[in-house]
Amino acid sequence: MNLWHPAPFNSTNNPHRTTPSDPYLKYPYSCCGPNDRWTYPCRGYETLLGTPQGAPTATWEAGSTQTWNISGVGPLGGNHYGGSCQVGFSVDGGTTFRVATSYMGNCPYRNNGVEPADQDFPLRIPADLPTGVQLFAWVWYNREQELNSNCAAVEITAPSSSGYEGPTDTVAFNARPEMFVADDGNGCETPHTVAELQYPQPGPDVMMGDGEYPLQLPSGDCAVGGGNQEYQGVTGEDGHATPEGVVRIDGRG
Repeated sequence: MNLWHPAPFNSTNNPHRTTPSDPYLKYPYSCCGPNDRWTYPCRGYETLLGTPQGAPTATWEAGSTQTWNISGVGPLGGNHYGGSCQVGFSVDGGTTFRVATSYMGNCPYRNNGVEPADQDFPLRIPADLPTGVQLFAWVWYNREQELNSNCAAVEITAPSSSGYEGPTDTVAFNARPEMFVADDGNGCETPHTVAELQYPQPGPDVMMGDGEYPLQLPSGDCAVGGGNQEYQGVTGEDGHATPEGVVRIDGRG
């Protein structure tokens, strides 16, 4: 599965792309061998922010309800019969990602196939999210202890009038938990086979699944907001260079 809307950086449906699309966006991190390790959570594409290729692919009003979706179309696609997802935003260029909504179980929708039109998920944009071009991130954990994540640039606009009467956030955006990270060599692991992930810090907006699988907390060295997000090891050798030194990347297949 990969994020489809808003169109992520360097995807086939991104209208701002001027280079060949990334064929690995749908693959779990480190799924295809030791040379396929990716920087978390944007595969390094957060560096496109502020460039023509990193222009926004959606415009969302703060406090509004929007829809994002995912796709499992193509070779080695499929929806893996569910999982758990989080979506959130970074307002500091990719240093910190905070949770907007957690989807605990049945994400992707296990019985809805792989087409984006059948994988729409609701999202309420935090009412106090700063305006301007921000990073939107989607992170997914299936029941095979695999992680995938894509990012997109989105334009956040202010409420349409000074008399805005939309939802009032009970938790300020900057006080929301950081997006959860596991299954990336950081010592924190999600449930395997028999359960779907229960986020330890889901944030104020949660969408519960269908209950087909029980929810289970992660195990291991899982700090608040996720495990240690730093991984020091092999970096990619297939043209997807990672920064030197300690970087946020995966470590599981």
